[in-house]
Parts: sequence; C-alpha cells; structure tokens
Amino acid sequence: MKDVLIFLSEAGKLKEMKRRGWVINRIKNPETIAEHIFRAAIMGWMLGRKKESLDTGSLIKTALAHDLCEVYAGDITPYDSVLPDSEEELRKLMRTWPRFSSSQKEKNNNKKHLKEKASLRKLTSILSSRPFKGELMEHWMDYEKRITSEGKFFNQADRMENFLQAYEYWEKYKKPPLEPWWIWAREFFDDPLLLEFMEILELRFHRREIPEELESSYSMVRFFNRICDLKRKPRRGWVIHEIEGAETTAEHLYHTSLLTWILGSERKDINLEKALKIALVHDICEVCAPDFTSYDAASLSENKKITEEEIGNIRPIKKRPTKKQREKMELIKKEMKNEAIDNVVKGLSSDIGKEVRDLWKEYQEEKGVEGVFVRQCNQAINLFQGMEYHRKYDRIDRKLWIKRAKEVIDDPQVLEFVKVMEKDEK
Repeated sequence: MKDVLIFLSEAGKLKEMKRRGWVINRIKNPETIAEHIFRAAIMGWMLGRKKESLDTGSLIKTALAHDLCEVYAGDITPYDSVLPDSEEELRKLMRTWPRFSSSQKEKNNNKKHLKEKASLRKLTSILSSRPFKGELMEHWMDYEKRITSEGKFFNQADRMENFLQAYEYWEKYKKPPLEPWWIWAREFFDDPLLLEFMEILELRFHRREIPEELESSYSMVRFFNRICDLKRKPRRGWVIHEIEGAETTAEHLYHTSLLTWILGSERKDINLEKALKIALVHDICEVCAPDFTSYDAASLSENKKITEEEIGNIRPIKKRPTKKQREKMELIKKEMKNEAIDNVVKGLSSDIGKEVRDLWKEYQEEKGVEGVFVRQCNQAINLFQGMEYHRKYDRIDRKLWIKRAKEVIDDPQVLEFVKVMEKDEK
C-alpha cells in the first residue's frame, strides 16, 4: 500500500496545478487540472449514457486517466510554441486560434504525446504490479489514439468540457475571446450529440429560445453548469483549519474516485463502474447544501434551530459532541442534503436524474457493497489529505484523525491503506 500512498500524493499535485490555457488568458483563479478531470468524468459518463453502444465505466476511467500525465509533463497548450513576449502581442494572439501546417501540427502533437507518455510511465512506475497500473495506461492510450469508440467519444467530450468552461469564463469575465473557440469547435466536433450541445450554447450566446426538441440536452447543459460551482467551493473542514488554498469539493471528488479505482480494481465483490459513479457524485449535493463537518454538531444548542448561513460560520470546538447534538445534526444534514440533491438533479431527464439520486443515496445511507466501499474510501482520502496538510502546515491533529478514521473504517483493504499512513507518520 505504500506505493498507493506515494501515487496519490503525486496525483494530488494536479489539485494545485492551474490549467495553463486559462492562466495565459489571465483568468482570475482559474480551475485546476483536477477540477477539470472531475467534470470531464461526469460529462463523459452522462453524455455517453445517451449513446447506447458506449461503455460508461470505460468512459469514466478514460476521463480519470487522460490528464494524469500532466503531473510531470505540465499542461501543454496549442499556444506554447508561439507565445509572444509582450502583453500587447499576447492579447492579440488570444483573439485568434493558432494555425499550423499539417506537418507542423503533426510534429507538435508527436512531441506532446512523447513527453506526456514518458510522464505517465514515470507516474505509473511508482506502483507495484496492480490491475490499476495496466488499466491506467490502456485508457490513457485509448484517449490519445482514439482506439475504441469510448476513446473517440471521450476525446471529444473532454474538449466539450474545455469549451463549456471557456463559455462560462466568458459569461463571468468577458474573456477569453469566444470567436477563436467557435472556429476551433466547428472544425473539431463531429459527434452529433456534441454538435447539439454546440448549437445550444450558440443559441444561448445569442439569447435565442431553445427549441423543444433540444430541451433534454439543454437540461444536461444546465446541470453541467451547476456542478461547475464545486470547482470553486473550498471544503469547509480545511477552511476551518485555516489551510491556504484548501482543496475544493471537485478536487476531493477527483481524488476519491482515483482511490476507488485503485482499490476497487482488485475486488471481485464490487461493481467498479457503479463504485466510480458513486465516488463522483457522493458530494454533489454540495452545489446547494453546506459542506458539513464533524465539528458542526458540537456547536449546536439542544433547543435552538440553526440556519444554513450559521452552519457556514461554525468554527471548531475541541470537544466531542453529545449524543443529542449528534442526533440533532444528523436530522439537519439529512433534511438539507435530501432537499439539495432534489434541487441539483431537477430538470434532468427522469432516467439520468434517478440514477444520480439513487447512487448518491446509496452512499449517504451506506447501502450496498459499493456505497459502503466508497464511503470508506472517502474516509481514507480525507485522512490522507489531512496528513498532507499536517506535513505542510502542522495544523492537523494527526493522531486524533487516525484514531477516528480507524473507528469508522473496517474494510480490510481500506484499513490496510490507513495503517500504512499511520506507519508513515511515525
């Protein structure tokens, strides 16, 4: 398990790496690579679900794998080889899309591919002989070379997430300039479903009414817009501990999904596709609900009601909550989270909305093998991140965190991971 610990630490660097294209475009506090991977995985799954011939489990794995090479290779953009030195020339360049000859484009792509492949091999060399290791390289190569139908589709779905993020930044900041993005998108996309999404965004851009026949796809666009909020939502537990640049909910979901894949790939008793879906959506209610922490209950008065705003302002009290406080908080959490998930999936087609809600519910209620497994992976990745922050900021009581993790984790495989963390801290 030591190899898994090191791998997750390296993969966790993507939670601190800003997407280079947005940095070049001077976007304020742009998304990280990990945040992009999170929404790309959701989009790959849900868009792929509308195409009956595609394996959504494979799409999710491809999404989680596709940018892991950037841990060491960095985020390479089409602009890198032509970036000017002056700010004025840079602003001019951002209003166009770089044009290269076919031979130059092929040369750039080959150079990028070789650099990223070497980076991914370096990352996977950390791992011992695990099923995940081979799967990771296989799905990354599929994304790069578009070998299978899933690889071809996700290669475009990934670019659609880029395009949607560009559109969202333009709505907020009026940059990046959208004209070159429209030109690029019209040349790149050829999948009918993604072309439909392009049409919706273009109609929205021109403030035109969305036709009824596109309403189902439009509801999905709105859903993808909403979960973008998770890219900007720092987790309250880390904020309470005054962690600078605390991970966001989206980054946490990315990291939980990776641990679920690594450990789940070695389990015959688990439906890994289902487990990965649960890992991706288990905190999705936080689009509308507070990010509850273990400190909240100790701050409750037994009789006084508490508002969502007050929950957001709670600060740690270094004592264990009473049984009555815990019970009261559980009722508050259940009510708020149920209302929130209904709000989040509202508007989605009934089949997709039901799937998301059912998967989320399995996690919340610890039902089913997959729900219980992901719940324990989540506890383990929380502890892992706490240990990382302890080493960096020395603000986490690591002994207490390890003790509490071992009180709730009983899955032998996940418990072994926790014990390795404990040993590593001594």
